[in-house]
Amino acid sequence: MLFAGVVPEVPVEGNRDLFFYQVPDGMAGEIRIGSRVLVPFGRRTATGYVVRIGGPADLGSLLREMHEVKELAAVLDAPEDPVAIYPYQVELALYIAGAYLAPLRECLKLMLPPLMRGKSRPGVRRRRARSAVLEMVAAAVAQAGDLVPTEEQAAALRLVRKAMDERKASHFLLHGITGSGKTEVYLQAIAHALEQGRQALFLVPEIALTPQTLERVVMRLGSKVAILHSGLTDRERQDEWERIACGDARVVVGSRSALFAPLPDLGLIVLDEEDSSSYKQDRIPRYHAVDVALHLSRLQGCPLILGSATPRVETYYRAHTGGLTLLTLADRPGGRPLPSVDVVDMREELKAGNFSPFSLSLARAVAEVHGRGGQIILFINRRGSSPIVLCRSCGYTSTCEHCSVSLVYHERRDQLACHYCGATARYSGVCPECGSRAIKGIGAGTERIEKELNASFPGISTIRMDRDTVVRRDSYFRMYEQFRSHEADCLIGTQMVAKGLDIAGVELVGIINADTSLRFPDYRAGETTFSLLTQVAGRAGRGDVPGRAILQTYSPTHYAIEKAVTQDYLGFAHEEIRVRKALGFPPYGRLAVCTFSHPIEASAREQVAKVVLGLREVAGKLPGIEVLGPSPAFISRLRAQYQWQCTIRGKEIERIFPHLPFSYGWSIDVDPGM
Repeated sequence: MLFAGVVPEVPVEGNRDLFFYQVPDGMAGEIRIGSRVLVPFGRRTATGYVVRIGGPADLGSLLREMHEVKELAAVLDAPEDPVAIYPYQVELALYIAGAYLAPLRECLKLMLPPLMRGKSRPGVRRRRARSAVLEMVAAAVAQAGDLVPTEEQAAALRLVRKAMDERKASHFLLHGITGSGKTEVYLQAIAHALEQGRQALFLVPEIALTPQTLERVVMRLGSKVAILHSGLTDRERQDEWERIACGDARVVVGSRSALFAPLPDLGLIVLDEEDSSSYKQDRIPRYHAVDVALHLSRLQGCPLILGSATPRVETYYRAHTGGLTLLTLADRPGGRPLPSVDVVDMREELKAGNFSPFSLSLARAVAEVHGRGGQIILFINRRGSSPIVLCRSCGYTSTCEHCSVSLVYHERRDQLACHYCGATARYSGVCPECGSRAIKGIGAGTERIEKELNASFPGISTIRMDRDTVVRRDSYFRMYEQFRSHEADCLIGTQMVAKGLDIAGVELVGIINADTSLRFPDYRAGETTFSLLTQVAGRAGRGDVPGRAILQTYSPTHYAIEKAVTQDYLGFAHEEIRVRKALGFPPYGRLAVCTFSHPIEASAREQVAKVVLGLREVAGKLPGIEVLGPSPAFISRLRAQYQWQCTIRGKEIERIFPHLPFSYGWSIDVDPGM
């Protein structure tokens, strides 16, 4: 007697989504792990995916929980066709569901593009057109060969290639300063995988923000490359998926969702800029791409390279405790120096009567660089004109009626906007509370920086790069090409300009407000600040002219700022790890945040308080686990829903997972922010 564990595609109430069915004798030879099947479900028939197959001895404990076991209705995948989801992908989905407390149904969805859900893989293998993004990149480049690696690059490649030849699930951290040539190591390792007849996966934080990386991959590998990311249309994603499944593409370049491409013969996984927050998914299932890539490497028996100039402290800790092999690139090819970094204390600027967002040092440097024809990048991690609109007569501030955040003033469209829910309001210039005209924007965003720069330097040409200007799929590529070809003197932007730009003409980087990310109530605030500042400063000095960065701050003595000035990652990591250890934060403990949302604040607070009492009773029997809360979330009201939460902290928090709330209104985030 054979049974199949099936996950129906239909939503199921509660936390259970795996159901067992008896396999009729006539179907025993047809059913496989990953098969698409029809099953009776309630009063209807539903499509589902097979994730377990076995007899009573194999599935005994699971079958005993079933009150009634019905028969499968049909197997939809023909024996000669590929299964809907590869067996290794089923195992990956099971891992994500268990590690991140996510519905298995949602995890299996990750493995298929939208147009293929509920359908089998293509039975007729046909060549597909490449995506529009890939064609756009390919049109701009020509074929090129490998570069001669430096001694450091060659040493790293030897270790990676050895692991590839031995088909070992070895894990490497490639820690290289900005501009040290990490991408060249990736490309030559990928070429080795192709020589072995295997496949390769190259993950980047945001595909739209890495035009140079895409160019280099296409230049070297040409038509073997497929691109997968959230900016593709469903049809483009389907086409790329089929190119991969049919073997037309052997290398997949993409954002975190590319982890789930159909690559059953992986020879190498590369995950660049591993410290990027883009690798953490902010909706169910809330997985982190680094941890999923580590598990995928084990399932496929292939090496994984994690690369960064500023790796997460957790990752660097693993490299020093045996979890990862550390590979180091300490120098830039050709001996080019890192840019010099000058710190400006903005408190002193205010004392001197300078209320401009530009310090005197930055203004002089802009004039000098522009005067000799060099290019400039100005970084400020806020868009709009002013992040706060304040009435100086009565103290009123403009806030979103749906969220507990300030409305941001956008001068160009003369509008107030919420950057969380998208709500907008007209800006009248009159305080709605007291009628005063003493209401004005406080602080600066990219719009204001652009306006004031053009006013101070009338001859300077600018490009502004933020979410308000990068509105089309090709916007970033177009702006990047304009700036690279020196159609503009200055690039002003948010963290979109912090990584991925390698432009020889950039001599100066100005960091307008280095403190923005330090103010967030997040244990990773220092790490995020150090990473951003180091990365954006590293955009300067990529050509023959030495680079310079000017860092403006109100907190010049904070260790994240001090270490970023000298790009001293080791010094920063030692200081940060000391703080983490004292507070029990990762890597010395783990976190799970449970958030409850409700339109009535009292109901949200009461529900969380009730759960906290129950969890503390359980935690009392589990040494080393704390339950913190209840407390309002950082954004206590979002899209008209009040948010209250509790946090579980400890080394073995998975022991409390079975007791966490899974009912409607609850959201659970395991390892938030990692």
